[in-house]
This record gives sequence, structure tokens and C-alpha cells, in this order.
Amino acid sequence: MTREEHAKFLAQCKEFVLGMSRLEQRIGKIDEVLTKDEQRTAFKEVFDWLGTTTEIPPNSYTREWARELLAAVGALAQYTKYEGSPDTYIV
Repeated sequence: MTREEHAKFLAQCKEFVLGMSRLEQRIGKIDEVLTKDEQRTAFKEVFDWLGTTTEIPPNSYTREWARELLAAVGALAQYTKYEGSPDTYIV
């Protein structure tokens, strides 16, 4: 791997993690702007898009990974009040 390839890979990984963080923060405040029914509708739309989009290759792992991550992150919306993870290994 060249230095340029290394830098691009590192940037993509950082972009992915920062995107996950933005999504977590957004979902943590979702009750302020959407009702539970609206939240369910929004997540359904995302999962419907994920199942039909041609922007992701049909046989890639991306669809399954996205489904799993979105389901885990979407579970946060089910809490009455989201206060982050209670896990002590997360600082």
C-alpha cells in the first residue's frame, strides 16, 4: 500500500466513524422532532431504500452491515431518554 493509498483508506475509515457518531447524536435527539410513529416510518423508509437502491452492489456485504448497524442505532430511538452507553469500556 502506498502512502497515498494508506492516507485515503485512513480518511475513509475516519469518515465512516464520524458519520456513525453524527447519526448517533441525531438519533439521540430524534424525540425532539419526530413522534414514535414518525420515527418508525423514517426507519422503514431507510430500510426500504436499502433493499432497493442500485447505489450499492447487490451482492456486497454493505447491505447486511448497514441493516445490522441501523437496527442497532435505531434501537436508541426506542428509549424514553437516551443517555449514551452505560458500558465502562466506552470513554
